[in-house]
Amino acid sequence: MRPLAETGVRGTAFWLLVLASTAGYVVNGASTPVVPRLATDQLGADPALGGLLVSLAGFVAIGAMPVAGVLSDRLGARRVLLVAGLLAAVGLGVVLVALSLPALAVSRVVFGAGNAATATALTAWVVAEIPVTQRSRALGLFGLAVWIGLALGPVIGENLYQSAGHRTVWIVAIGAQLGGLAVALLARGGSAPVPALAHRSSTRPTGTGLAPVLRAVVRPGAAGLVAWAAEGFMIAFLIQHLVGQGVGAQGLTGAANVFTVFAASVVGVRLLLGGLPDRIGPVRTARGALVVLAAGLVVLALARDFPTATAGAVLVGAGYSPLFPTLTILATRALDDRSRATGVGVFSAVTSAGYALGSLAGGVLVSAVGSGWALVVLALLQLTAVPALGRHDGGRGPGRDPGRGLRAR
Repeated sequence: MRPLAETGVRGTAFWLLVLASTAGYVVNGASTPVVPRLATDQLGADPALGGLLVSLAGFVAIGAMPVAGVLSDRLGARRVLLVAGLLAAVGLGVVLVALSLPALAVSRVVFGAGNAATATALTAWVVAEIPVTQRSRALGLFGLAVWIGLALGPVIGENLYQSAGHRTVWIVAIGAQLGGLAVALLARGGSAPVPALAHRSSTRPTGTGLAPVLRAVVRPGAAGLVAWAAEGFMIAFLIQHLVGQGVGAQGLTGAANVFTVFAASVVGVRLLLGGLPDRIGPVRTARGALVVLAAGLVVLALARDFPTATAGAVLVGAGYSPLFPTLTILATRALDDRSRATGVGVFSAVTSAGYALGSLAGGVLVSAVGSGWALVVLALLQLTAVPALGRHDGGRGPGRDPGRGLRAR
């Protein structure tokens, strides 16, 4: 099998990493909804404690992602992936050993760290080795794993839970986690960079340490923070908002199906326009995406029926679709092969923090001004992030690569 750096998105190596990433998100989507069910139905906890148990993985991920990025730069994404995948499997296995509230808490912490580190290592591998001219399209296709996982995971988990019990859910999840790890390790590459073999940078070196990484991440990170805060808010409060506005709660035109439209819009736009940042530049693409996202949030704020909510969901999906690849490129393109994976980890942690803040601060906004005005506030935040990205791509456009990234030993 030829390495990822040579074959790009058309090679087997890239699609092995996509398959491994998809497996990780399917595992997360299948196992997470079972946790509050076990806590309330079998262990007598109240729903608030069940929600807290679920959130533990997200909070741990904020710390695990930068660490995984740093270790990927030092040791190579392959080694980090191996340890992280095994750690996630161990976390899932804790519940098989002992079913209790403390066991669920430990499981969420260990699984959350391993799963987040796995996602970071896989992303770092792709960013490091995909040729720069294909990078935005590669990240767009790679990011579809999130949506496939979210679509398949809960369905698989719920069916297993109802038909065979919670132990079957964990056994299948462990198998999928280890299977995804095995698939990823079939790909060549992912080793730590070897300075003697690395291509010289086409730009002035950024230096080593955390400070250059923070400088590179701060602008796209600010945009990612507010964009993912909007997603966190929508996951928590959009259905409640739409039902309160008069949209039906159930059925084909129910409020929950707005998320189906949203996911379909993300996938469709990404497949159609996945190479747009490579053609017009990531800054221009990200600025336009934030404006479209803001427009969609305003439409959702005003929606009083399913067709209007659908229009808003299409706009929101179209806005989100290019943000992951473009902001990831902006967060890493000024970094050389010694620190690019660290940039991936720090940027991923920022987006995770934004997601968490969106749901936490969203409740305060809803209580203070109502869900409609909360969506308008979030729309305004997207617009304030537009100038933070800068006015143009300049000399660091999509065709410039400050370093080819990780090389196999």
